[in-house]
Amino acid sequence: MIIRVYRPSDKQGCIDAFKSNMPRFFAAAELPDYEDWLDELEAHVTAGEISELEQYFVAIQDNNVIGCGGYAVDRHKQEATMAWGLVTNSMHRQGVGKALFLHRFAAIRKVCPECRIVLDTTQHSYSFFEKLGFVVINITRGFYDDGLDRYDMMWKAADPSNE
Repeated sequence: MIIRVYRPSDKQGCIDAFKSNMPRFFAAAELPDYEDWLDELEAHVTAGEISELEQYFVAIQDNNVIGCGGYAVDRHKQEATMAWGLVTNSMHRQGVGKALFLHRFAAIRKVCPECRIVLDTTQHSYSFFEKLGFVVINITRGFYDDGLDRYDMMWKAADPSNE
């Protein structure tokens, strides 16, 4: 497996990975938002407007996207937000998600060492992030869809790459 910066040619692989996680981890209503977000990302990539403060990465195995995830840093708020992190459903529990997280974590720390790191996820994956050092700071029931709650989380642990 390799992790590299997203390319527009990765779009369909990312969408396929997203769909493999519906409806348990993502609501069907989120798919158009994700597709629009990828379109916007593609426009920024094509125009050369992507900076180290906002990145999206893909995990590739056998020339296939098996995971993706990014971040956006707001230096004024000293905050980095993890964005659209996901792993192809058939690849869950094989270390892909942790590898993607560590890659994003290192990239964030390189550009903003003091940044607070936040993310939102669901009740189905918050425990994965707890193991990486995040704590739940808020829960919004039914936020994404009926039965799909939003868990806002903040990273509170020591450097996870040292574990």
